[in-house]
Amino acid sequence: MKFTEKWLREQINTQLDSEQISKTLTMAGLEVDAMERLGKGLDKVQVGFLEAVQPHPDADRLTCCQVRVGETRLNIVCGATNHKQGDKVAVARDGAELPNGLKIKKGQLRGQPSEGMLCSLTELGMAESSEGIIILPSDAPEGATMADYFQRNDICFELGITPNRGDCLGVRGIARDLAAVTGESLIPLQSAVQVAANVPTVAVEIADGEGCPRYAGRVVEGVKVGPSPDWLRNRLESVGLRSINNIVDITNYVMLELNQPMHAFDLAQLAAPIVVRRANPDERLTTLDYVERQLTEQMTLICDQQRPLAVAGVMGGLNSGVTDATTSIFLESAYFNPVRTARTGRRLNLVTDSRHRFERGTDPMAIELALDRATQLVLELCGGQAGAITLTDAGTWSRNPPVAFRHTRANALTGMCLTQAEQARYLQAIGCVEVAKPAQSATVEGAVWYLPPTHRHDLLREEDLVEEVVRLFGYDKVPTELPSGAVATHQDSPERQLAKRLRKALTGLGYLEAVNYAFVAPEVQARFDADLHPIMLTNPLSEEQSCMRTSLIAGLVEAVRRNLSRGNDGLRLFEMGHIFKLDAQGQVQEEEHVSMVLAGRGTPRIWHTPQRVWDFFDLKGDFQTVVSRLQGAEPRYLPGGPAFLHPGRKAEIHLRGRVAGWMGELHPSLREAMGIDQPVLMLELRSDALTQVNKKEAANVSRYPAVTRDFAFVVDRDTPAATILESARSVAKQLVREVELFDLYTGEHVPQDKKSIAFGLVLQADDRTLDEGEINQVMAQVTAKLEKQFNAVLRA
Repeated sequence: MKFTEKWLREQINTQLDSEQISKTLTMAGLEVDAMERLGKGLDKVQVGFLEAVQPHPDADRLTCCQVRVGETRLNIVCGATNHKQGDKVAVARDGAELPNGLKIKKGQLRGQPSEGMLCSLTELGMAESSEGIIILPSDAPEGATMADYFQRNDICFELGITPNRGDCLGVRGIARDLAAVTGESLIPLQSAVQVAANVPTVAVEIADGEGCPRYAGRVVEGVKVGPSPDWLRNRLESVGLRSINNIVDITNYVMLELNQPMHAFDLAQLAAPIVVRRANPDERLTTLDYVERQLTEQMTLICDQQRPLAVAGVMGGLNSGVTDATTSIFLESAYFNPVRTARTGRRLNLVTDSRHRFERGTDPMAIELALDRATQLVLELCGGQAGAITLTDAGTWSRNPPVAFRHTRANALTGMCLTQAEQARYLQAIGCVEVAKPAQSATVEGAVWYLPPTHRHDLLREEDLVEEVVRLFGYDKVPTELPSGAVATHQDSPERQLAKRLRKALTGLGYLEAVNYAFVAPEVQARFDADLHPIMLTNPLSEEQSCMRTSLIAGLVEAVRRNLSRGNDGLRLFEMGHIFKLDAQGQVQEEEHVSMVLAGRGTPRIWHTPQRVWDFFDLKGDFQTVVSRLQGAEPRYLPGGPAFLHPGRKAEIHLRGRVAGWMGELHPSLREAMGIDQPVLMLELRSDALTQVNKKEAANVSRYPAVTRDFAFVVDRDTPAATILESARSVAKQLVREVELFDLYTGEHVPQDKKSIAFGLVLQADDRTLDEGEINQVMAQVTAKLEKQFNAVLRA
């Protein structure tokens, strides 16, 4: 938000100087980002009179000018061609430094003395381009500086306004806050308008009450559209706005002054009455920037009986705006829904001063005041007659309710020692009004009830009022005392402890942690969980982040694709985060998952080691190591897994008899569609499946020798190896130390529907050396159990 010091002083009677204003506003939460002296470089540029203009004797394109500046006469060589004897010009004298950095010195040009420079608007920093030098009006006071003549002897402040303080996007709001801090008085607004009975009114119908709760308009006839007077043009240009014409400049001026965006329609182009409605499907409007916009049914439009005229709160239409031929106007002042305005502007990719203000919330009760102020300026600067205001209220807006405020609680929360009267002065200074307790509200002991002003949409509860009191009192005056008392030690929850241990285990294996957004594109979500309906965001950052993820894999696979495309091979990535699903009742369920991914080379490029890519068993081995380091339950791997995995290289992960997750290789067709040319191995499981860890106790190491016996059985091809090993492990548990699978064979000498599985059995006793009889007995028990349970046949 930019404004000038003189503009501010027109709103408040203050004795503060420029630096004090800056410090006071900053300490009140309205941070001053920059202060710029507008007249810099113009104090030594003065109004001069051309007494004589002669051709340069040695240069066809130069002229020799004799210039009078007050009592001083200067000889200046000029390269422009648009001047003549008797003109008033801008003269930069010896020693001047122009806004563009050019330093003026006496010298000679082609043998003729030159004691200064005749300036253009570009050289004075007042235009991006200009043709020739400035020719000033004949009544320009000779000798006056350009800073005074162009009213640039002023300071421009730029504030960084936070989103909740939309009321300070107008000079009046800034003055109100300054007055609340200093106790000084605001200058009353004078906006009396003489209403002409013969000027017609235009009816307004609000069909979209949600998008436009209040709308006011007024007809002004007999106006003359033309350039704005110097004071208005200079004021707008001093804060970075380009002057267009007097009508448009007035609406911009009122917007900056009162924080109420306005729009002026050419009355001759309207087919009354005005209708505020939603856009129709496939409706289009060419806006003031000459762009035809595709509208949606979620947008609010200002329309007449034939066509849309403007996008509410964002930008007007091209064919209904004010032109040089306009003689009657319809002035609009309205309150538009902040959320609707923000979404419309984002969808149309339009950033305007109006949208910036409406989406932060303007004052619904100030639209008539702004309309009177604009009408007053129109009558003064453009002439004409004003009709009565047409105000339409849809009844869809209500002000914030009264808030209970306890001055003792404000002091307790902040450490201040302000009396109730002092705190009341601050709240009343920003517009809060003391009222009786609402009948439906609970009694709050020691509280005074305040009704927040309509220009402050952010005052909703007692803490908001406390913040206002301490802000206006001064953050720098709040006592700074260290809190007393013992500080309790913090202990992480079991979940956080598990997360730390899990990160340590994975990073110890060489995995790097990835952090992805919880938002994904719907088409990405559909690749990995097509059967699930994701949770769609109401107000997404973009279409690519419009739904909540149901799996961590989507983000990790995209990270793999980007890294492989950039030559980063041998990837080991993991992520720990939340996924979001809807249960049967439509309620959001949030789960914490962990995911691991392998892709690329599984071995480094070394001359003595053949290269290979990661495979299913590399990922399985890493996961086994992680479970072992966490002292978790032994996982089982059973057939299953999601459809986006390779059908022959995937498995469900079971922990303690429950499905905890899955693992496998990305399906080749999906991998090809994503542009990945190497196998991608992945797993994902619920973190809570690892929270119940087995605390292993130390055991004595047997000093008696272990014995290994190997078995080879022919079983059905679809029998999982894990179930066979578990069955063998359950025989003679006090003697069986380990069961290791070492061979799996299908082919010659084995039936087509069968497979050969070979494993080793390690036997050991704690108190003796096993004899051959005991060993053979265990082997017989294992053979008998597998034959009975799986119809296994012992191979010779």
